Amino acid sequence: MEKNVGINQRISINVIDMAIKSCIEGNFTPGFATDLAAGEYRGANRIHKASSIIGKLTLRNPLFPFIREHKQEYRAAVKYKGDRAIIFSALINATYSFGYDATVILGKFFHVQKEISSRLIVKQMASIYASNRSLINGIYCILPMYIEAGLIKRPKAGIYIKNEYEIATDFARELYTKSFFIHNPMLENSGYDYTEYPYFEFTK
Repeated sequence: MEKNVGINQRISINVIDMAIKSCIEGNFTPGFATDLAAGEYRGANRIHKASSIIGKLTLRNPLFPFIREHKQEYRAAVKYKGDRAIIFSALINATYSFGYDATVILGKFFHVQKEISSRLIVKQMASIYASNRSLINGIYCILPMYIEAGLIKRPKAGIYIKNEYEIATDFARELYTKSFFIHNPMLENSGYDYTEYPYFEFTK
């Protein structure tokens, strides 16, 4: 049975950041999410869908309780380029297995080569999600979000490279690790050296 892509609209990283900060402060409401979505999209249906995605990425994110408990660390970490890249990627991937799988594929190929083509990404993701319109739409939602976060770059059309950055805080690394265990709960206390998994190519 093929997995569900899940995401069908791109949300800007700045909007995710504003929504998380609002959640931390206890001010996040469905109305605020709708206002943020209206800044991204036009049309009631698209705004409604975007509003739901914003809520899933932030207040309903499996990582949000940890962020809420470490809100000062979050505020400090997102000021750093590298930390910002893995924090927002972690938020996306914790919410959507599609994003997690895309990051694993990117990490696998970046480990052995500098550039990855969009054709290769589509082929690899199709082996998991089947080749259909939802797959293509999902990829072109997720990849621009990683680019905006600073995880990857697109030097030319159809080509992606890993971004260069340093990670400054333990908080960012821990949040990213937690996003891995959401998809691999059996490994958390197994003694397995998960840092060698392709997902962690972006924290080396």
